[in-house]
Amino acid sequence: MDQVVEGMWLVPGGSSNWVIVKDPGSSSFTLIDGGYPADYGRLLGSMRQIGLRPQDCRVALVTHGHVDHIGGLQKFATEFGGPVLCHADEVRNLVGPQREQVTIGRIVPRLWRGRVRSWLRTALSLKALEPVSITPAGVFHDGETLHVPGSPTVFHFPGHTSGASAFLFDTAGQRLLVSGDIAITAHETLPDQTPRLRILPSMFHRDRTQAQASLDQLMALQPDVVLPGHGPTLRLTGSDVADRRA
Repeated sequence: MDQVVEGMWLVPGGSSNWVIVKDPGSSSFTLIDGGYPADYGRLLGSMRQIGLRPQDCRVALVTHGHVDHIGGLQKFATEFGGPVLCHADEVRNLVGPQREQVTIGRIVPRLWRGRVRSWLRTALSLKALEPVSITPAGVFHDGETLHVPGSPTVFHFPGHTSGASAFLFDTAGQRLLVSGDIAITAHETLPDQTPRLRILPSMFHRDRTQAQASLDQLMALQPDVVLPGHGPTLRLTGSDVADRRA
């Protein structure tokens, strides 16, 4: 678990990340994403490890509605009653059952690659095929500043999914960007695991061209730190550029 700044953590699950942002004036916190269904125990454990109670979650924000990001939120919302919010264009991906998500038809032609087979085994072990459906308690929109712990501003960056969104936090004099899968730093299916900003391989996107354009727009926000949906935190310097070849 990476404490990025005081009161903000990037937590690695079995294959994807979630983010916890604590309110400095109370015990309440914002949760962003929630891993695969089988990550649920890790999700609760990460809260308790930093001294937070799951019932003090003010809100769960969703970057996008893929099972590796909302799988743990379904049970969490049921058990603890915290509201789940997503972008207005992402509701159908949370509700399902049809999602803008990688299909078997896209995976099979790539199974000759060992790293794709390894990723698939991991995903299945994390219950990627378990039915997940979340009816969000509300929606947010591009440019909106949310009145929740951390007070993030929403940026809508479609391409990975229709309603894929990032959250920008101004904290401790830094611009901290929770990017979901709009920008990742590593992934099991990539041949190079050196952490750097890039998009996921083509099979994971609703529209790869739009996903690439969204990465460029995200970088134009000039974040100091990116907390990605996959891979470690990346602290940017003037020489860091996004790798657009994925």
